[in-house]
Amino acid sequence: MQQGGYWWKLLHTTNFKGVLAGLAAHSGQISVGLSQGFSAILLPKLLESKFASINEASWIASLGVISNPLGAFIAGTTAECYGRRAAIALATLPHAMGWLLIALAQNVPVLYAGRLISGIGTGMANALYLYVTEVAAPHQRAWLASSGPVLVSLGVLAIYALGAITSWQSSAAISIGPAILSLALTRIMPESPAWLIRKNRLKEAQEALTWLRGPGLASEKEFQQLCSSSPQNTSEKSVSFSQTVSVIWRPFIILLIFFALQQMSGIYIILFYAVTFLKEVGTDINEYAASVGIGVIRLSAAILGTAVANHFGRKALACSSAIGMTFSAGGVAIALKYPGIPSCIPLICVAFHVAFSMIGFLTLPWVMTSELYSLKYRGTMSGITTAIAQIMAFATIKSYPHINNIIGLEGTMYIFTVSAIVGALFAGTILPETKGKSLDEIGKDFTSVQEHTVSNLPNERFSVLPEDKYTYPRIIVLSGAYENLGIDLRDEQPSKSLNSQVFTSDSCILKLSSLEHGRL
Repeated sequence: MQQGGYWWKLLHTTNFKGVLAGLAAHSGQISVGLSQGFSAILLPKLLESKFASINEASWIASLGVISNPLGAFIAGTTAECYGRRAAIALATLPHAMGWLLIALAQNVPVLYAGRLISGIGTGMANALYLYVTEVAAPHQRAWLASSGPVLVSLGVLAIYALGAITSWQSSAAISIGPAILSLALTRIMPESPAWLIRKNRLKEAQEALTWLRGPGLASEKEFQQLCSSSPQNTSEKSVSFSQTVSVIWRPFIILLIFFALQQMSGIYIILFYAVTFLKEVGTDINEYAASVGIGVIRLSAAILGTAVANHFGRKALACSSAIGMTFSAGGVAIALKYPGIPSCIPLICVAFHVAFSMIGFLTLPWVMTSELYSLKYRGTMSGITTAIAQIMAFATIKSYPHINNIIGLEGTMYIFTVSAIVGALFAGTILPETKGKSLDEIGKDFTSVQEHTVSNLPNERFSVLPEDKYTYPRIIVLSGAYENLGIDLRDEQPSKSLNSQVFTSDSCILKLSSLEHGRL
């Protein structure tokens, strides 16, 4: 009951429309999950029917990833030039077109084309994280951003279930529906206020922020802080190339290492080759039924990851995820080495590997691409980083069958184990903590060049307290500004300088509802 009350309070006492906009944007993640899980049900059926050779099957799987960098670049460019919402709407078109081609495919080249086009839509998913990160309130950003993988997992489970009960052509035709739904939901989403301010469209930004947060002092305060932190309002007219590099290189390197360890730990190999992988592990259960079970575990773990995102920091989640994957992958390797171990043990270890990946290593790199970069470079650099990550994913997925043939599944699992160990060390020592920080504060952590703003407002977001109370740390307030409301904001301790009309309000907590109605 207490946990249920927490989630109700999180949704009800704050900006419900902001949550609605974030979930509407994340609806596109269902199509991402459908695309990622499709090869797992497609390849065995193609090989059984001799529709494609082993080499062609590996290309069908990897072509869904090779075009992801192009999609990430398109999304980053579109999000920066035409807006975050436009990029989200555009991402639905490759999904719908790709699924239509796959559903109508009568030969391998058409399958290639369908997978290639749908992969562009999958690569454009970074626009979804970018939008959600910018429109979410600071106290909601962690769980709302982490809800994206929940919908990806829902898509994966849906395609696994469809593969178990129907043909791959019918599965592809049904998968067009979520893309159409996502396109329709973009109609209710306002544009990102941060992007509008960057484009100097201040009136539209204020209207969007009012829609997301509701009218009142809270949205006005956030609007002023977004304006003060916007690159348009800095006193520096131009930034040299060396200064730009000094700002972006640290988050760029951290994210590349994070993504490399993610790929090397085998997360996407299990996802893309689920049915084949489970067959190689040697389970006695039907591979399609087992894949559906893995999909259920993945979805459950994603929901759990969303629930704990507000309670634990990024470092703790990533480190726990890596440690869990270490023992899971190592357990599979040991089970393969000693054939006397019951066949259910490697299946359980694979399930735990999937579950632990969902609470950290699979989700966090994608979320943090929209957190670590400052607003000035966020759209472009998140696209570039995502594109490189997708190239890594393509190389991993395409090379897995060949590496597996050379060193065997046991050797492959040892690679996963070592990568997870390194990932745990990386998470505990190098990965920055972003929980509880505003995007402005995170950007400042990586900014070596001090940006002086023309506004004297503090460049940090207020925190929301229980019962609709708001506290304003270190804000300088002119008492005369609130005389018409009959509010005395002076300190209990008189200032030593009686000539100054400026009073601090470190301990001043106001009821927002009372302030909006002009009473205390």
